[in-house]
Amino acid sequence: MKIGLVTACYKPVVNGVTQMVALYQKYLTDLGLDVTIFTLGEPGPEGDEPSVVRSPAIPLADTGYYFGFRYSRHAQQLLREMDILHCHHLVMSMELASRYSNAPIVYTNHTRYDLYASSVFSLAQTTSDAMMRQFWPQFTDYCDTVIAPSNGLRHIMQEFGVRRPIAVIPNGIELDNYWSPPAPFSKRHFGFDETDVLGVYVGRLSAEKRLPQLLQQFALALDVRPELRLLIVGDGPERTALEQYVWSHGLSDSVRFAGSVPSQDVPNFLAPADFFVTASVSEVHPLTVIEAMAVGLPIAAVFSPGIADTVVNQQTGYLVHSGSGLAGALVGLASSAAVRDQMGAAAKTASRHFDIRQTVALTVALYEKLLVQTSERRYRPLANWQESLAEGLRPVTEPFSRFWRDQYLNLIQPPGDARQHKEREQGG
Repeated sequence: MKIGLVTACYKPVVNGVTQMVALYQKYLTDLGLDVTIFTLGEPGPEGDEPSVVRSPAIPLADTGYYFGFRYSRHAQQLLREMDILHCHHLVMSMELASRYSNAPIVYTNHTRYDLYASSVFSLAQTTSDAMMRQFWPQFTDYCDTVIAPSNGLRHIMQEFGVRRPIAVIPNGIELDNYWSPPAPFSKRHFGFDETDVLGVYVGRLSAEKRLPQLLQQFALALDVRPELRLLIVGDGPERTALEQYVWSHGLSDSVRFAGSVPSQDVPNFLAPADFFVTASVSEVHPLTVIEAMAVGLPIAAVFSPGIADTVVNQQTGYLVHSGSGLAGALVGLASSAAVRDQMGAAAKTASRHFDIRQTVALTVALYEKLLVQTSERRYRPLANWQESLAEGLRPVTEPFSRFWRDQYLNLIQPPGDARQHKEREQGG
């Protein structure tokens, strides 16, 4: 079976999607499948593996993502040879795959796009929701089946009008690497005492991760439990601002930034910690939380559908229903080594459900099912998206249009004339 993994970005970009694509490539190949990765842009300085096929595209600043309207001729030819195409991005992935191939298309949804759009583009949540009620169903119509990593995400996608069948297959990790980290660091390596209670965050330092809120809550908890410390592992556009926040709020002795680390080294950075903490509510089934659980760390997190499908409150960690409650969870974990040990052991046991080999086996079973079915996906030219988006945003944009029209009428007409114009429109 020839499998094409289609992604908008790949190595050297480090994020949960590129990590999952690399794991799928490795374990599908181990099962004897012929796997090709299709992506956009240029390779990193170390080059690409032979199985990676890139097409020219325009870089989107320094994000590691690229924008392109077509695949290269070489990529188009290979796409037509695939038996299954497995896409990992809503945009710059499925439409291109559907354009060039008649093979069944599977799409794994890795992102809460409704929250992501609101956070990254500073949109009102109502505007973001209106956009996604058009985008999510339109784009997923390009595929035959959607994979949701959690039940919570499946329900959200259905609420946003996704019409395609949705299968729930959890994200997976290589458990052995986390159960026994190969070269674990000590707390002293980061300038902390071994008696300190160390929390760790691993992930991208970007707006949707809500790291300013995390630091605010950490500072409040630190006032109560001065032995608390925090290690932030990862990089991103918010790093400079976060480092400035730490310095200006007198947290430099208690917080360390480790920067970006290769995925194979993450277990070594998790090993010295006493718990894992995140304030993000945009996760769908966070790999970093699963990785921390596999190391044996309890989790302190803000409730969201993806987190709640992974962490059991008061068993494998603490889930709070708003960011303002996170400080209490940190104080609770810092106050009792026995609680940390008990929750950490339960978290490690629960991580068995997220073995990458199990995830890949379930995915291959889905591939085999699709090969004997008739595809029902629909292809729409790119031009139709603008019309659909404009229609979806009409409930949001019309009030603004009426407001500015009324302001204009008030400027050019006497008050009475403007009022009469409005009454005529309303049928008065």
